[in-house]
Order: sequence, then structure tokens, then C-alpha cells
Amino acid sequence: MKQYDFTTKDKRTGEIKKCGYMRYDAAESNANLYFYGDICGESWMSKWYDEDKAPQDVADFLAELENKTQPIDVYINSGGGDVFGGLAIYNILKRYQGKKTAHIDGIAASIAGIIPFACDKVVAPKSAQIMLHKPWSCCVGNADDMRKCIESLDACEQSIINVYAENAVNGTTVDKIKDLIDTETWLTCGEAAQYFRIELEDTEPVAACMSDYYAKYAKTPKSLTAPLKSESKEQLNRKKKLQLELDCLSM
Repeated sequence: MKQYDFTTKDKRTGEIKKCGYMRYDAAESNANLYFYGDICGESWMSKWYDEDKAPQDVADFLAELENKTQPIDVYINSGGGDVFGGLAIYNILKRYQGKKTAHIDGIAASIAGIIPFACDKVVAPKSAQIMLHKPWSCCVGNADDMRKCIESLDACEQSIINVYAENAVNGTTVDKIKDLIDTETWLTCGEAAQYFRIELEDTEPVAACMSDYYAKYAKTPKSLTAPLKSESKEQLNRKKKLQLELDCLSM
């Protein structure tokens, strides 16, 4: 089994960053794309951690594929992130012509929850999780700026509803999807498969997921937000990164 690493280069710093890899043998060649961190809106944000992804990282990954229709396995274990970045990633993957299989390895929360549905097939352990909620943002400015922010959030929410509606099963209605979103709903994939196109497998989630966004949600399970005795350097850096992201959110 051979492995080929996909990389991107920061145009400002020249830093080379790994954004995915492909393992292959003589019989089959599948590219593997991992979303094991937060979803970022811009590439400079995803430079903080190798597991974070921005739309440009995904576009660069696909651009490096020699065969533009080869199968891709997309692995997801993400607490969410930037709604615009997530929508862009969804559309980038949706346009890719090769066969795409999504694997929810642990959790697909918030905007990370729509990314699997860009793929032709979604598989997940019964005990993995999906979370749906209304997108949120922060805004600085006058009343016109606030109204523009509200309009933008409403448009994002409608885009999210459309994705789930396109992948609904068992007669799940748009009203039901809106209700799940309005009340910030955390579902096991066993439960989510009642509403959406998910194939269940009899395995356990592969790993827990660290995210900057758990503390921002209203109903995050306590198991995901249990305080640690002391904050590591990595956690402090994550807080700093999140603050920079919030500082950049203005409409």
C-alpha cells in the first residue's frame, strides 16, 4: 500500500501544509479527505491546526488529483465552524464528478452536518452524532448593517434546510427539519437515519472530537464540554484562533 500526501502552500509565508492523502494499490485508488477539526472560512484560519479545513484547502486537494473522477472517501469528525465556509465546502464537493462516500466517524455538528450530504453515500455508526441548529454570527454597525446580517443568516439557514430536505427520507417534511433546527437538536446517527439519508453500520465512533465551538451551542452534551484540570497550550491556541475568527466576523 502506497501513500501520496496532498499539500497546500501558503502564498504569504511559503509554509507547506498537508491537507489530505491518497492511499492506493494496483487494484484501486481512493483519495481520503479528512474533516477532523473545525470548519474555517478562510485558509489563513485553517493554518492554526492541520485538522482544520477551509474551502480553499478542499479545492486544492481536488485540484491535485490526477484522475478527476477517482473515488473519494470523506471522513468527518467535526464540531462545526464557519457557516459560509461549510456551505462553500459542500458545494465544492457536490460538484466533484467522482464517486464520493462520507463517513461520520464521531460527530458532524452544526455546519459540519451538511458536508456528508455532498457525497453519494453517507455511512455512520449508530452512536455517532449529528447536530442541527440555526446559524449564528456577530455584527457591528448601524441598523442597516444589522438587517443585512439578519438577511444573510436567514439565507444561510434556508440553504441548510434545502440540503437536509434534499436528503430527507421516510416522509420527513421541511417543517420537521425547521423544527429540528429551531430547537438545536442533537441526534445519534441511529436517530438521524429516521429523517435523513444515512446508512448505519455496527461499529463504534472512532474518536472524540475537540472543537472551539462546543461552548457556543445551547444544548451541547456535557460529555463534550467537561472541563479539564488545566488548559494545554493547544487549547489556549484554539481559544486565540476562535477569538480572531469572531473579530473578523462583521457584516
